[in-house]
Amino acid sequence: MHRKKILIACFIAGLLWTLAAAACAQDRIIAIGDVHGAYPEFVSILQKTGLMNADRKWTGGSTTLVQAGDLLDRGSRARECLDLMMELEIQAKKSGGKAITLLGNHEVLNLTGDLRYVTAGIYRAFATDQSEKRRERAYRDYVKFLSSHANHSHAAMKPGDEAARRKWEDEHPPGFFEHRDAFAPNGKYGAWLRKRPAIVKIGKGLFVHAGLNPARPFGDIAEINDRIRLELAAFDFLWQSLVKKKVIWRYMTFEEAVRHVKEEMKWMQAQGKDADSEVMQLMKQLLGLGSWLIISTEGPLWYRGLASEPEEGPLAGAMKEMLGRLKADYLVAGHSVVPSFTVQSRFENRVFLIDTGMLKEAYGGRASALEIRNGQFTAHYADGN
Repeated sequence: MHRKKILIACFIAGLLWTLAAAACAQDRIIAIGDVHGAYPEFVSILQKTGLMNADRKWTGGSTTLVQAGDLLDRGSRARECLDLMMELEIQAKKSGGKAITLLGNHEVLNLTGDLRYVTAGIYRAFATDQSEKRRERAYRDYVKFLSSHANHSHAAMKPGDEAARRKWEDEHPPGFFEHRDAFAPNGKYGAWLRKRPAIVKIGKGLFVHAGLNPARPFGDIAEINDRIRLELAAFDFLWQSLVKKKVIWRYMTFEEAVRHVKEEMKWMQAQGKDADSEVMQLMKQLLGLGSWLIISTEGPLWYRGLASEPEEGPLAGAMKEMLGRLKADYLVAGHSVVPSFTVQSRFENRVFLIDTGMLKEAYGGRASALEIRNGQFTAHYADGN
C-alpha cells in the first residue's frame, strides 16, 4: 500500500510538472525585428532561440514567434525569408505554437508597386529560363501601350530606339515580371501578405512593426487591422480599374504610374474633359494615396516617435494612457534601427525596440530576438554576446 501511494504521488507530481512546463512554454514569446533579406542571420537567430533546427523544421513547441515585418527589400535573399516564415507558420501550428508575420512598411511597398528598395539580386531570385522571352513580350506590350497615348503629352517609346530599350531593360531585369506577379493580389506572396495583421496583442503585449502614435485616434487594434486590409483592397481595386481603362500599364511601378497619371490628367484638362468623370476620380484617388494609413508616417507601419521622441516629454504620459486603454503593459516594435544594435527598452519598460540592423551590408548590425516569458524580458543575439 505504501509503495502504491508513492507511485501515485510520483505520477501526480510528474503530471503537475508536465502541465507547469507546458504552461510556461505556452507563455513563451520570441519577437524578431526587421530582416530585410538577411537569410543566414535570420536562420541563426531562429536556431539560437530554439525555434528551428538545421533542417528548417520548427522545434519551438508551443512558443509564439512574432516576426515584426520587413522581411523584404535590400537583401538579396528576401524570397527565402518569405518562404521560411510561410513554412514555419504551418509547422508551428501543428506543434501547438504560432509563427506570426506582421505587415511592415516594406511589405506594403511591394504590394503597391513601390520598388525603390528592390535590388537586381532580389529580382534574380524570381527569374526562370523563360524570363528573357517574357521580358521581350512585356517590352512589345509596353511600347504598344505608350503608342496608344502618343498624343497625350507622354514620352512615347519608339520602336527601334535601342538606347531607350537598353534603359528599359536595365529597369526591368530578368525576374522583374515574375516578382510583380508573385506580389499581385492572387500571387503566392501577395495573397499571403494581404492576410497578415499589422498589430497583434498577445497577453499583455502589443506587437507592431513601427509603433502606435497615441495622438492618432483609434478604438482598438482590430480597427487598425481592418482599416489597413480595406485600404490594401481599395488600392488593388483602384490599380486594376486604371489598368482596365488603359490609363496605366499593368507592370508600371507606383512611381511610374503616378507620373503617368499626372501627365494624363494634365492632357485631359487641356482637352476640356469632364473633371467629374469616373476616370478622373480614379486618378485623383491614386494621387491621394499619401493620406492613407498604409502610407502615412503617423501610421503603425511608419511611425518612429516611440524610437525618436524624448522619454521625458508628453509622449510618455500619452503612451501610458493608450496602453491602459488597450489593456496592455508593453509594446514591441521594429522599423527604427537601434544605433547600439542592441534591443532597447524605453518609457519605463513600456516600449521595446527590436530592430538591431540584422542586414549587415545595409546597417552593420546583428541578428537579435526578444524573449518574453513569465514577465521577464531577455535579449538574445546570434553572435553570442
